Amino acid sequence: MKYMKKSFAGMEVYHSTLITDGIILNANESPYQPPKKIIELFNEAIKNIEFNRYPDMDERELDQAIANHFGIDANCVTVGVGSDELLSSTFRAVLEPGEKILGFTPAFSMYKVFATLCGAIYEPVFGDENMRFDIDDMISKIKTSDAKAVVVCSPNNPTGQYFTEDEIRRLIESTDKLILLDLAYINFSDNDYTKIAMEYDNVISYRTFSKDMALPSLRVGYAISNKENIDMINCIKDPYSVTTMSQIMAKIAIENVDLYKPQLELIKSERTRVYNELKNMGFKVYPTQANFIYMNMDDKYYQELLKNKIYIRRFKEGTYRPCVGTKEENDKFLEVLRNAK
Repeated sequence: MKYMKKSFAGMEVYHSTLITDGIILNANESPYQPPKKIIELFNEAIKNIEFNRYPDMDERELDQAIANHFGIDANCVTVGVGSDELLSSTFRAVLEPGEKILGFTPAFSMYKVFATLCGAIYEPVFGDENMRFDIDDMISKIKTSDAKAVVVCSPNNPTGQYFTEDEIRRLIESTDKLILLDLAYINFSDNDYTKIAMEYDNVISYRTFSKDMALPSLRVGYAISNKENIDMINCIKDPYSVTTMSQIMAKIAIENVDLYKPQLELIKSERTRVYNELKNMGFKVYPTQANFIYMNMDDKYYQELLKNKIYIRRFKEGTYRPCVGTKEENDKFLEVLRNAK
C-alpha cells in the first residue's frame, strides 16, 4: 500500500465476504428477522422522517429509551455506529502512543487494530490448552503490567466463554485501571450484568443491536457508564454518525424488547443441541454462552460445507466458528459434517 504510514505496515484489511446464497453461519448474526410488530412500527415511523435534515447528533430519544430500559439516567448512555465505533472512540480517548491495553487472546480482532490506530500496544493474555481464560491470570497480569486499560469480551468472541458477574466484579475491584466490558453477546448468556458499569467509576459497558436484536444492517451500538466516561467518548465520537432511521428502529426495538424473547430462547435451545451433536460426532467444541460455537476440525469438513453453500468462520490452526442458525439450517450443517466423516 503505497501511501500507508510505516507504523501501519503490518495491518490487514478486516473483511467479510458478502454472501447472498446458501446458509450463512459466519457472522454471528441472528437467523431471524426482527419480530413482525417491530417492523410494522418502523414502517409507520419512517413516514415522518425529514430526509433533508441531519439526524439528532445527541441521539436524545434513543438514549432515553435505552436509559429507561436499564433504569438509569440518559446522561449515562451514548450511541454509535455499532459498539465498534464506541470502543474505537474510547481507545482513542484513553491511549497515548506507546501505552498498553490488556486483553484476552483470541478475542475480537479489532481490539488490536483500535490500539494500533492510537499508536498503542495490545498486550495479550492467553488461555490454557483448552482455550479457557482465567480471571486470576488477568488480575496477576494487571498487577505486573503498566497497561492503562483492560478490555474483556463476555461471552468472548470467538471462543464463547462467559465470565460470571462475580468474576467480573473481582477483576474490576482488583484495580483502578479502566475496564472496558464488551457485552455484545451477553443476552445469550445466563445473566446480563450490563448495569455493573453504573457501580464503578472505572467501567464502561458496550452493547449492540446487531446480535440478539437482529439489526446488524442498521449498525447501532451503545455504551453505558458514568457521565464523565460517556462525555469522554462523546468528545471523540464522529458527529451525526448514527442515522435517523437507525435511531428510530433501535428505539422501537428496545422499547419492545420482550418481543425478542421467543427468538432468543430458540437460539439458545438450538445452540445446546448443535453443541451436543458436534461433541457426539467427536469434534472438539468449547463451552459457549454466545450464539456461536468455537470448534476444532480438519479442513476437509470446511471444504465440504463450502461445497454445500454452508458458510462458517475459519480461523487459523484448524479452528472454526459456526453461529447458530434456524433448526433447518443447523440440521443441514450437521448432516454435511456427519456425511463427511
